[in-house]
Amino acid sequence: MKPATVTQVNEYIAKKLRDDFRLHNLPVEGEISGLSRSGQHIYLTLKDAGSMIKCAIWASNIRRIDTGLLENGRKVIVIADISPYAKGGSYSLSITHIEDAGQGALMAEFNRIKKLLEDEGLFDKKWKKPIPEFPLRVGIVTSATGAAIEDIKKIITSKNDITDILIFPTQVQGEGAPASIIHNIGLANSLAASGLRIDTLIVGRGGGSPEDLAAFNDEGVARAIFASQIPVISAVGHESDVSISDFVADLRAETPTAAADIAVMNTYELRDEIVYCRQMLMKAMRQKIESERLLLSSRTDLLHSNMRGKITEARSAVEKAMIMIRENDPRNIFSKGYAAVTDTEGNIIPGVDSIEEGCSYTVRMRDGSFTALASDVTKEGQNNGR
Repeated sequence: MKPATVTQVNEYIAKKLRDDFRLHNLPVEGEISGLSRSGQHIYLTLKDAGSMIKCAIWASNIRRIDTGLLENGRKVIVIADISPYAKGGSYSLSITHIEDAGQGALMAEFNRIKKLLEDEGLFDKKWKKPIPEFPLRVGIVTSATGAAIEDIKKIITSKNDITDILIFPTQVQGEGAPASIIHNIGLANSLAASGLRIDTLIVGRGGGSPEDLAAFNDEGVARAIFASQIPVISAVGHESDVSISDFVADLRAETPTAAADIAVMNTYELRDEIVYCRQMLMKAMRQKIESERLLLSSRTDLLHSNMRGKITEARSAVEKAMIMIRENDPRNIFSKGYAAVTDTEGNIIPGVDSIEEGCSYTVRMRDGSFTALASDVTKEGQNNGR
């Protein structure tokens, strides 16, 4: 018997699937997972407890679909046709209609835990610790082999040459993931309590389906993050992914890359800024010194001017005083023929009322003095009776 080619087998199976009328307009119930959009088409997976199947909503069918029902975790009923892909040996469902069938198990558990912790106050902003601006060491709780850790290391080392990175290799997916995450958060805090400096913890993983991210919706993981004494940045999945960890963490980052960017200061830019600030400071100091120098020079000139004015005023006052002294100098009066009369004790005789006849008095003149005996005293305006 001649063997069939792979192409022949795939085309035969594809034809059988297309020809099976039971696989057309087929109602299927399942939970939406892995929702994504590429171009004008929408892709998702329908799953139940035992299996899953890939589905597509082609652009031509989107207008007939209630896209408001499209969210991960929602349980839906779809009407779909089988859509085999012979070249790839695979098949999917082409959805033409969708309606709500109730909440999926993952979403129901997510909402239960979210409400429980929210009611306990674990999401309250008052518990949020500030993220250190200048961390010397950042702890990373994530898989040691995933793309997330490489993105985190790349971002941190590209912008910071001071901060150390301490990796806690962690299982972030599957049955043992919650216990692994809880253990490493506790380990980081124990090391910090024993003296090893860890300023910030990044807890998370890269993108994936809701099932892949389920560990970060675990109640125990949420409580471990809340209890951490080290500030925690939650970095789970892509921008559109929301986890319980995001609510209890001190800060939520949209992606692991964003978490790394938030966690550390750009030391290269900081150095440039310090250099610039130093230059601006020196320039300002020079300008201030020059301004003060000009002000001092102006005030010095004003002081000198005031001093010269005061000296001129003082000199003028001295000259006036000297003139007055000269004018009132008795010697000048004596030069005009006037004389001063004193008694024997040297007291100035102010007028003839103080003269006693028969007494001797000293008469001082410009060039000497002589003694005179008062023999005839006559007051001004009085006639001598003799």
